[in-house]
Amino acid sequence: KTQKMITRQLKCNFANESRHSFAQRWPNTRRPLTCHVAAAAPDEPSTSGRMTGQPVATKRQLLGSVALLLSTAGTAWADGIGDLESRAFEAYANRDFQQASNLLTQIINMEADPATIPRWYEMRAQVLVDGKNFQAALTDFGEALSKTGPEALTDRARLLAGRALAYEGVSDWKAALADYQQAMDLAALGGESPDPYVVNSMGNVYASMGMWREAREAYLGSSQLFQQAKGFRGRGGSTTQRLDGAVFAASNAALMLAQMGDEEGAVKEMARIARRAPGSVDMRAALAALYYHQGLVREAEDEWEFACDKITVGCSKYQDVDWLTRVRRWPPVMAARMQAFLKLDGAGLGKAVL
Repeated sequence: KTQKMITRQLKCNFANESRHSFAQRWPNTRRPLTCHVAAAAPDEPSTSGRMTGQPVATKRQLLGSVALLLSTAGTAWADGIGDLESRAFEAYANRDFQQASNLLTQIINMEADPATIPRWYEMRAQVLVDGKNFQAALTDFGEALSKTGPEALTDRARLLAGRALAYEGVSDWKAALADYQQAMDLAALGGESPDPYVVNSMGNVYASMGMWREAREAYLGSSQLFQQAKGFRGRGGSTTQRLDGAVFAASNAALMLAQMGDEEGAVKEMARIARRAPGSVDMRAALAALYYHQGLVREAEDEWEFACDKITVGCSKYQDVDWLTRVRRWPPVMAARMQAFLKLDGAGLGKAVL
């Protein structure tokens, strides 16, 4: 074991903490069905330059997203409601989810227009999800669905996708998958294109159920949809969000390939993604873990050093096995490879060349 490998763990202890990003959904009856400030792995840098892992949500993006969330509630500016809405916006932007929820509760109690009430329930449900109060969120999504007519296909699709996320929060994978699938079906009936975020989320659910092949197929489909999608281009003409989403979904698919036993194929896919998205810590870390397992110590070192020292967000999150498996959702095989690498565990080497 080289001295370089012995010291690289110490270096990572001082690596910059990954910036926190939000994977938020907000009401939007147009494409995409669900909108995310950031994609599904909460800690990667923009690959165009955190990922969900990702595209990192800047403060401006976050505030813009919340503004859209609140503004889509319509023009219910009865006495007092406008002020409460503004305060709810401010609380949400400051991540004071309890206060935002309380203010939205006041709005619900004041609102007299039955056509608007479902949107307030939806917004409170989204705030509750962000506050990790998933059971209460499930209740609110149910209320919003019960007050939304069957003819409102895209509205119901959006609500189902939101409720599916809440079901994920309580680890009810079957219910989450059913809601995601129904959301896709209703969106299609409403003339909407398949939402790549929803397809990626379905991959997450399959993976949580140990259905690795189905998860991989969903991730590959999501990546393809991101590349084909319209409506992701920014004001300046950039397509960063779309491309980051495509990279993240493809990264998920590569991780599934390793879990399925094809580590050689996974390495090839990961290397290709890393070339396409040099700012992806995720694939650099994954390559380090697999290279080390293959006995390619120097190559593992190089990938890890690049991830830790040359990408802004750094590699520190990848030393936390709970974050790696529960938040980033690496599958068991990849998590084990990473742990062996971090521990410099010779027993974790496959075709070891020490």
